[in-house]
Amino acid sequence: MSAETVIRLSDGLLNVEILPEAGGRIAAFWSEAEGARTDWFVPRPHSGAAGGGSTAWGSFPLVPFSNRIRDGHFVWNGEEHTIAVTEKSAPHAIHGHGRAVPWNVDALSDTRAELSYAYPGDDWPFPYRARQVLDLAGGTLGISMALENTGATSMPGGLGHHPYLPWRGGPMLETRFDSIWPAVDGVIPAGPETVPGDLEFSGGQGRVLVRGLDTGFGGWGGHAQVRWPAEGLSLEINGSDTLAHAILFTPEGRPFFCVEPVTHCIDAINLAASGVAETGMQAVLPGESIAASMRFRPGIDKR
Repeated sequence: MSAETVIRLSDGLLNVEILPEAGGRIAAFWSEAEGARTDWFVPRPHSGAAGGGSTAWGSFPLVPFSNRIRDGHFVWNGEEHTIAVTEKSAPHAIHGHGRAVPWNVDALSDTRAELSYAYPGDDWPFPYRARQVLDLAGGTLGISMALENTGATSMPGGLGHHPYLPWRGGPMLETRFDSIWPAVDGVIPAGPETVPGDLEFSGGQGRVLVRGLDTGFGGWGGHAQVRWPAEGLSLEINGSDTLAHAILFTPEGRPFFCVEPVTHCIDAINLAASGVAETGMQAVLPGESIAASMRFRPGIDKR
């Protein structure tokens, strides 16, 4: 396969395209009925089109950690480690590196793809094996992930996915969070706080999303409903118990937003080491694994 190889899964109405050698990334997720296409994730721009250089499309796997590690530096098992700084215009490591390595296709059918890669331990100083299964079933897109420690010592680990959802006419979000992890230093939090009223998304129809968020939330209830009322569209997101955190990213003036189900908070490895509780940071023992799964269920109002 080349980096441009595209795997397409289809169950008749729902479709997904995957780029296995370009970070195991979802390039598009859409419904198609009666000649009309509805994109649930922002699709990859066509080469040469306006915005063709953007990376804000599809959804990519977050492995072996989610979001940022301050200054790319942390201590684990009493040893200091510094990994590559990968955030643009900031001094942090971000989003792991599963999104930047080729994934092998281990099994493939019309509605299911099983992907994996083995990491020998290099910049990230722990060897591991990552797995990702994408499937279309029952009108939903499922993503299951696993991270196996193939080394001889424990390693920190985290998982998640980073979908880019179309802003359209303005979305509403209905979900429940127990805490907010607001940034106190750029985009890095110091710990959990009570969710303020203007960011309380539970109950009824939820709340209109505001711009300008790049914020983590804890105690996620594992269920979220995104609605685009003007278009009569909705997207239900359900996550496993291991996905106890979420990141909301709603940058100003961009045609997308992100609701990212993740296993731990921003900079969890350093916050946990400093004694902060409920970070979601996990130690993965040799030969053991952590896992997470989520499903996306589209809805179209046919009235």
